[in-house]
Amino acid sequence: MSTFIPMFTSPEGEKEVLCAYQAIMDKWTPPYKELTISTSFGETHVIASGPEDAPPVVLLHALLASAMSWYRNVDALSQSYRVYAVDVIGEGNKSRPVKPITSLDDFLHWFTEVIDGLGIDTLYLAGNSYGGFTGAYYAMKLPERIRKLVLIGPAATIYKMRPFYTHMFIPKAIYGFFPKVPGVKRVMQNSVDWMHKGLPRDPLWEPLFYNSMVYGGLINQVFPRMYSKEEFAQIKAKVLLILGDKESIYNDLYSAIQSARKLIPNVQVEIIPAAHHITAVANPEKVNQKLLEFFAE
Repeated sequence: MSTFIPMFTSPEGEKEVLCAYQAIMDKWTPPYKELTISTSFGETHVIASGPEDAPPVVLLHALLASAMSWYRNVDALSQSYRVYAVDVIGEGNKSRPVKPITSLDDFLHWFTEVIDGLGIDTLYLAGNSYGGFTGAYYAMKLPERIRKLVLIGPAATIYKMRPFYTHMFIPKAIYGFFPKVPGVKRVMQNSVDWMHKGLPRDPLWEPLFYNSMVYGGLINQVFPRMYSKEEFAQIKAKVLLILGDKESIYNDLYSAIQSARKLIPNVQVEIIPAAHHITAVANPEKVNQKLLEFFAE
Protein backbone atom coordinates (compact mmCIF):
# COMPACT_ATOMS: atom_id res chain seq x y z
CA MET A 1 0.00 0.00 0.00
CA SER A 2 1.28 3.48 -0.90
CA THR A 3 2.14 5.87 1.93
CA PHE A 4 0.32 9.19 2.14
CA ILE A 5 2.54 12.25 1.74
CA PRO A 6 2.41 14.70 4.68
CA MET A 7 0.78 17.90 3.43
CA PHE A 8 1.45 20.26 6.33
CA THR A 9 4.63 21.80 7.72
CA SER A 10 4.04 20.27 11.16
CA PRO A 11 1.41 18.36 13.15
CA GLU A 12 0.62 21.61 14.96
CA GLY A 13 0.14 23.37 11.63
CA GLU A 14 -2.15 20.60 10.41
CA LYS A 15 -4.25 21.01 13.55
CA GLU A 16 -4.53 24.78 12.96
CA VAL A 17 -5.71 24.29 9.36
CA LEU A 18 -8.17 21.49 10.09
CA CYS A 19 -9.67 23.33 13.06
CA ALA A 20 -10.34 26.35 10.84
CA TYR A 21 -11.71 23.98 8.17
CA GLN A 22 -14.09 22.37 10.67
CA ALA A 23 -15.29 25.79 11.88
CA ILE A 24 -16.62 26.35 8.35
CA MET A 25 -18.05 22.84 8.04
CA ASP A 26 -20.03 23.58 11.20
CA LYS A 27 -21.67 26.46 9.30
CA TRP A 28 -22.22 24.51 6.04
CA THR A 29 -25.89 25.36 5.59
CA PRO A 30 -27.41 22.49 3.55
CA PRO A 31 -27.18 18.83 4.56
CA TYR A 32 -24.01 17.25 3.21
CA LYS A 33 -22.01 14.07 2.88
CA GLU A 34 -18.24 13.87 3.07
CA LEU A 35 -17.00 11.45 0.42
CA THR A 36 -13.60 9.88 -0.15
CA ILE A 37 -12.79 9.03 -3.78
CA SER A 38 -9.82 6.72 -4.35
CA THR A 39 -7.62 7.71 -7.28
CA SER A 40 -4.18 6.87 -8.66
CA PHE A 41 -2.87 9.98 -6.86
CA GLY A 42 -4.41 9.25 -3.48
CA GLU A 43 -7.68 9.82 -1.66
CA THR A 44 -9.71 12.84 -2.75
CA HIS A 45 -12.06 14.48 -0.23
CA VAL A 46 -15.36 15.77 -1.63
CA ILE A 47 -18.33 17.45 0.07
CA ALA A 48 -21.67 16.67 -1.60
CA SER A 49 -24.89 18.66 -1.08
CA GLY A 50 -28.22 18.91 -2.82
CA PRO A 51 -30.66 16.35 -4.29
CA GLU A 52 -28.85 13.21 -5.41
CA ASP A 53 -30.86 13.06 -8.65
CA ALA A 54 -30.26 16.73 -9.57
CA PRO A 55 -27.81 17.79 -12.32
CA PRO A 56 -24.24 17.78 -10.93
CA VAL A 57 -22.13 20.89 -10.38
CA VAL A 58 -18.44 20.37 -9.57
CA LEU A 59 -16.53 23.19 -7.84
CA LEU A 60 -12.72 23.49 -7.98
CA HIS A 61 -11.08 25.94 -5.59
CA ALA A 62 -8.13 28.31 -5.88
CA LEU A 63 -4.64 27.33 -4.75
CA LEU A 64 -4.68 26.59 -0.99
CA ALA A 65 -8.24 27.92 -0.72
CA SER A 66 -9.78 24.46 -0.11
CA ALA A 67 -13.33 23.33 -0.80
CA MET A 68 -14.42 25.57 2.09
CA SER A 69 -14.04 28.63 -0.17
CA TRP A 70 -17.48 27.69 -1.63
CA TYR A 71 -19.30 27.59 1.69
CA ARG A 72 -21.29 30.74 0.91
CA ASN A 73 -22.38 29.42 -2.49
CA VAL A 74 -23.40 25.85 -1.82
CA ASP A 75 -26.79 26.64 -0.25
CA ALA A 76 -28.05 28.57 -3.28
CA LEU A 77 -26.63 26.06 -5.77
CA SER A 78 -27.86 22.97 -3.94
CA GLN A 79 -31.49 24.06 -4.25
CA SER A 80 -31.43 22.92 -7.88
CA TYR A 81 -28.18 20.96 -8.30
CA ARG A 82 -26.16 18.17 -6.73
CA VAL A 83 -23.08 20.15 -5.71
CA TYR A 84 -19.64 18.58 -5.26
CA ALA A 85 -16.99 20.80 -3.63
CA VAL A 86 -13.64 19.08 -4.21
CA ASP A 87 -10.49 19.37 -2.11
CA VAL A 88 -7.90 19.39 -4.89
CA ILE A 89 -5.33 16.71 -4.17
CA GLY A 90 -1.70 17.71 -3.59
CA GLU A 91 -2.51 20.70 -1.36
CA GLY A 92 -2.90 21.17 2.39
CA ASN A 93 -6.53 20.16 2.83
CA LYS A 94 -8.48 16.95 3.62
CA SER A 95 -7.38 15.06 0.50
CA ARG A 96 -4.42 12.70 1.01
CA PRO A 97 -1.97 12.28 -1.88
CA VAL A 98 0.42 9.40 -2.47
CA LYS A 99 2.33 11.12 -5.29
CA PRO A 100 2.49 14.56 -6.93
CA ILE A 101 0.72 15.61 -10.09
CA THR A 102 3.44 16.53 -12.59
CA SER A 103 1.53 17.42 -15.79
CA LEU A 104 -1.82 18.66 -17.01
CA ASP A 105 -2.54 15.14 -18.25
CA ASP A 106 -1.96 13.91 -14.70
CA PHE A 107 -4.57 16.42 -13.55
CA LEU A 108 -6.91 15.18 -16.28
CA HIS A 109 -6.38 11.58 -15.15
CA TRP A 110 -7.07 12.53 -11.52
CA PHE A 111 -10.18 14.55 -12.37
CA THR A 112 -11.58 11.79 -14.57
CA GLU A 113 -11.09 9.29 -11.75
CA VAL A 114 -12.87 11.65 -9.35
CA ILE A 115 -15.96 12.24 -11.49
CA ASP A 116 -16.11 8.58 -12.47
CA GLY A 117 -15.86 7.69 -8.77
CA LEU A 118 -18.76 10.05 -8.06
CA GLY A 119 -20.82 8.37 -10.77
CA ILE A 120 -21.04 11.56 -12.84
CA ASP A 121 -21.55 11.38 -16.60
CA THR A 122 -21.88 15.06 -17.59
CA LEU A 123 -21.54 18.08 -15.33
CA TYR A 124 -21.47 21.81 -14.86
CA LEU A 125 -17.96 22.87 -13.88
CA ALA A 126 -16.83 26.00 -12.03
CA GLY A 127 -13.22 26.70 -11.11
CA ASN A 128 -11.59 29.60 -9.31
CA SER A 129 -7.99 30.63 -10.05
CA TYR A 130 -5.91 27.43 -10.29
CA GLY A 131 -9.20 25.52 -10.40
CA GLY A 132 -10.17 27.62 -13.43
CA PHE A 133 -6.84 26.92 -15.12
CA THR A 134 -7.22 23.16 -14.74
CA GLY A 135 -10.98 23.30 -15.34
CA ALA A 136 -10.41 24.85 -18.75
CA TYR A 137 -8.08 21.96 -19.60
CA TYR A 138 -10.69 19.40 -18.56
CA ALA A 139 -13.24 21.11 -20.81
CA MET A 140 -10.76 20.96 -23.70
CA LYS A 141 -10.00 17.27 -23.24
CA LEU A 142 -13.44 16.07 -22.06
CA PRO A 143 -15.74 18.23 -24.22
CA GLU A 144 -18.50 15.65 -24.23
CA ARG A 145 -18.70 15.62 -20.42
CA ILE A 146 -18.71 19.35 -19.58
CA ARG A 147 -22.15 20.92 -19.99
CA LYS A 148 -21.06 24.47 -19.15
CA LEU A 149 -17.82 25.97 -17.86
CA VAL A 150 -17.34 28.85 -15.41
CA LEU A 151 -13.89 30.40 -15.01
CA ILE A 152 -13.60 32.64 -11.94
CA GLY A 153 -10.39 34.70 -11.99
CA PRO A 154 -8.56 31.82 -13.73
CA ALA A 155 -4.83 31.61 -13.00
CA ALA A 156 -3.03 32.70 -16.20
CA THR A 157 -5.32 30.83 -18.69
CA ILE A 158 -6.42 34.02 -20.47
CA TYR A 159 -3.67 36.52 -19.57
CA LYS A 160 -0.28 36.83 -17.86
CA MET A 161 -0.25 37.10 -14.07
CA ARG A 162 3.11 38.39 -12.88
CA PRO A 163 1.62 40.17 -9.82
CA PHE A 164 0.45 36.82 -8.43
CA TYR A 165 3.95 35.36 -8.58
CA THR A 166 5.48 38.45 -6.99
CA HIS A 167 3.01 38.88 -4.14
CA MET A 168 1.82 35.35 -3.36
CA PHE A 169 3.53 32.43 -5.07
CA ILE A 170 7.19 33.37 -4.55
CA PRO A 171 6.75 34.23 -0.83
CA LYS A 172 4.86 30.96 -0.30
CA ALA A 173 7.50 28.97 -2.22
CA ILE A 174 10.34 30.47 -0.16
CA TYR A 175 8.54 29.60 3.04
CA GLY A 176 7.88 26.08 1.73
CA PHE A 177 11.64 25.51 1.54
CA PHE A 178 12.55 27.50 4.67
CA PRO A 179 9.58 27.27 7.07
CA LYS A 180 11.60 28.52 10.04
CA VAL A 181 12.68 31.80 8.43
CA PRO A 182 11.93 34.63 10.90
CA GLY A 183 9.02 36.87 9.96
CA VAL A 184 7.42 34.41 7.58
CA LYS A 185 3.97 34.72 9.16
CA ARG A 186 4.08 38.47 8.59
CA VAL A 187 5.07 37.90 4.96
CA MET A 188 2.17 35.48 4.48
CA GLN A 189 -0.19 38.01 6.03
CA ASN A 190 1.10 40.64 3.60
CA SER A 191 0.29 38.27 0.73
CA VAL A 192 -3.24 37.75 1.99
CA ASP A 193 -3.67 41.50 2.50
CA TRP A 194 -2.51 42.16 -1.07
CA MET A 195 -5.13 39.78 -2.43
CA HIS A 196 -7.97 41.38 -0.43
CA LYS A 197 -7.33 44.90 -1.75
CA GLY A 198 -8.85 46.48 1.35
CA LEU A 199 -12.18 44.67 1.05
CA PRO A 200 -13.92 43.25 4.16
CA ARG A 201 -12.64 39.90 5.45
CA ASP A 202 -14.78 36.80 5.78
CA PRO A 203 -14.53 35.90 9.48
CA LEU A 204 -14.70 32.14 8.88
CA TRP A 205 -12.79 31.61 5.67
CA GLU A 206 -10.05 34.17 6.33
CA PRO A 207 -8.40 32.20 9.19
CA LEU A 208 -8.47 29.02 7.11
CA PHE A 209 -6.81 30.65 4.10
CA TYR A 210 -4.15 32.34 6.20
CA ASN A 211 -3.35 29.12 8.07
CA SER A 212 -3.27 27.21 4.78
CA MET A 213 -0.80 29.75 3.41
CA VAL A 214 1.39 29.38 6.50
CA TYR A 215 1.14 25.66 7.20
CA GLY A 216 -0.21 24.02 4.04
CA GLY A 217 1.97 22.05 1.66
CA LEU A 218 2.07 22.01 -2.16
CA ILE A 219 3.46 19.04 -4.06
CA ASN A 220 1.94 19.40 -7.53
CA GLN A 221 4.35 20.53 -10.24
CA VAL A 222 2.19 22.25 -12.86
CA PHE A 223 2.54 26.01 -13.32
CA PRO A 224 -0.41 27.92 -14.82
CA ARG A 225 0.04 29.27 -18.33
CA MET A 226 -2.03 30.99 -20.98
CA TYR A 227 -3.85 28.74 -23.42
CA SER A 228 -3.92 29.39 -27.15
CA LYS A 229 -6.96 30.18 -29.26
CA GLU A 230 -6.58 26.74 -30.84
CA GLU A 231 -6.70 25.08 -27.42
CA PHE A 232 -9.78 27.03 -26.38
CA ALA A 233 -11.45 25.99 -29.65
CA GLN A 234 -11.54 22.42 -28.29
CA ILE A 235 -14.09 23.51 -25.67
CA LYS A 236 -17.64 22.79 -26.82
CA ALA A 237 -19.40 24.09 -23.71
CA LYS A 238 -20.57 27.66 -23.20
CA VAL A 239 -18.06 29.61 -21.11
CA LEU A 240 -18.74 32.22 -18.42
CA LEU A 241 -15.81 34.31 -17.18
CA ILE A 242 -16.35 35.91 -13.75
CA LEU A 243 -13.91 38.52 -12.49
CA GLY A 244 -13.97 40.58 -9.33
CA ASP A 245 -13.62 44.31 -9.89
CA LYS A 246 -10.68 44.22 -7.44
CA GLU A 247 -9.00 41.25 -9.12
CA SER A 248 -5.26 41.62 -8.68
CA ILE A 249 -3.50 38.62 -10.24
CA TYR A 250 -3.36 40.02 -13.78
CA ASN A 251 -1.12 42.82 -15.01
CA ASP A 252 -4.27 44.66 -16.08
CA LEU A 253 -7.87 43.54 -15.55
CA TYR A 254 -9.38 45.04 -18.68
CA SER A 255 -6.57 43.82 -20.89
CA ALA A 256 -7.30 40.37 -19.48
CA ILE A 257 -10.96 40.75 -20.50
CA GLN A 258 -9.98 41.79 -24.03
CA SER A 259 -7.61 38.83 -24.25
CA ALA A 260 -10.33 36.42 -23.10
CA ARG A 261 -12.71 37.69 -25.76
CA LYS A 262 -10.09 37.12 -28.44
CA LEU A 263 -9.23 33.64 -27.19
CA ILE A 264 -12.71 32.27 -26.35
CA PRO A 265 -15.42 32.75 -28.98
CA ASN A 266 -18.71 33.98 -27.50
CA VAL A 267 -17.40 34.05 -23.94
CA GLN A 268 -19.78 35.70 -21.49
CA VAL A 269 -18.01 38.09 -19.11
CA GLU A 270 -19.36 39.26 -15.76
CA ILE A 271 -17.62 41.76 -13.47
CA ILE A 272 -18.55 41.31 -9.82
CA PRO A 273 -18.51 44.49 -7.70
CA ALA A 274 -16.65 44.63 -4.37
CA ALA A 275 -14.89 41.33 -5.07
CA HIS A 276 -11.27 40.18 -4.99
CA HIS A 277 -9.55 37.06 -6.36
CA ILE A 278 -11.64 34.63 -4.28
CA THR A 279 -14.72 36.19 -5.78
CA ALA A 280 -17.29 33.72 -4.47
CA VAL A 281 -16.21 34.50 -0.90
CA ALA A 282 -16.05 38.26 -1.41
CA ASN A 283 -19.50 38.73 -3.00
CA PRO A 284 -21.38 35.42 -2.84
CA GLU A 285 -24.83 36.83 -3.53
CA LYS A 286 -23.84 38.26 -6.89
CA VAL A 287 -21.75 35.22 -7.84
CA ASN A 288 -24.61 32.88 -6.92
CA GLN A 289 -26.96 34.91 -9.10
CA LYS A 290 -24.63 34.74 -12.10
CA LEU A 291 -23.96 31.01 -11.68
CA LEU A 292 -27.63 30.11 -11.42
CA GLU A 293 -28.59 32.26 -14.39
CA PHE A 294 -25.81 30.77 -16.51
CA PHE A 295 -26.52 27.14 -15.62
CA ALA A 296 -30.27 27.60 -16.19
CA GLU A 297 -30.00 29.18 -19.64
